Amino acid sequence: MLTTIRTMAFAAGVSAIALGGAASADDPIQISGINVETSVSAAAESNGIQFYPDLAEDVRAEVAKRVPLSSDGADPEINIGIRKIALNGATMLGDDRLFNQLEGVVDITSPTGENSGRSFSVKVAAASADQIVPEGYVAVPPSEADFYAAMVSTFADVVAEGLAKVNTSSGVVDP
Repeated sequence: MLTTIRTMAFAAGVSAIALGGAASADDPIQISGINVETSVSAAAESNGIQFYPDLAEDVRAEVAKRVPLSSDGADPEINIGIRKIALNGATMLGDDRLFNQLEGVVDITSPTGENSGRSFSVKVAAASADQIVPEGYVAVPPSEADFYAAMVSTFADVVAEGLAKVNTSSGVVDP
């Protein structure tokens, strides 16, 4: 369940996603499981997970809507680590609970559960019309939607886009 905190409008910016590699997949990779962890709560100077305790489950649910799922246990899983929740780079959020940056890493496991060496980072930033989106982030498009829902949804979109670029035969990702 996505938590409605506050409605904000965001302006879009264009930003590149850093994925590395050079080939694309012909067939979409089938995923047998999606695991999401939040390591930001371990940071002494971060309170984002205290404000958003359901973030991992919300991201998992949104990604599940966007990637091809399989019931075959031999298919790989994706492990998503949420690494940063921040407002303009500051990981200690204010009482208003606003944040405009969400970062994570997606690792694809082999069918045996071992890391297959395929991974990519996900960086999402919301910006007003007068803000510059940091390099390497994907901007959240303009929306009247709740900012939390917009950030989680865009994060899931970027995960699905990155996963679609994974070439399972060579293990490289198309930038």
